[in-house]
Amino acid sequence: MGNGAIPQMGNQEVLVGTVISEFDVKADERKRFTIRQAAFEHYHVMVFDDGHLELHPRLMVDATISRRALAGMDQAVANYCEGRVGEGLDVAALEALADRDD
Repeated sequence: MGNGAIPQMGNQEVLVGTVISEFDVKADERKRFTIRQAAFEHYHVMVFDDGHLELHPRLMVDATISRRALAGMDQAVANYCEGRVGEGLDVAALEALADRDD
């Protein structure tokens, strides 16, 4: 199996990329290990019953939304549920506008 192959593990696909780094690690006394030259600050880790680990990079964003924004979203959903909605959007007109050269 070469780089880029998609092997199967159980009923899950495992995507394989190009290896850019390879090294051995030893867990410290608190069962931690270090990822050298990690490209991301946060990872989602899956630990499997056979002992192997799978790490997926995570880009974290600030989830803070103001009370005013939340209230606006709540009102928009309430309006939608009650059938108070605006006119439909003419996508063709927007596409024509986007294609203009001026």
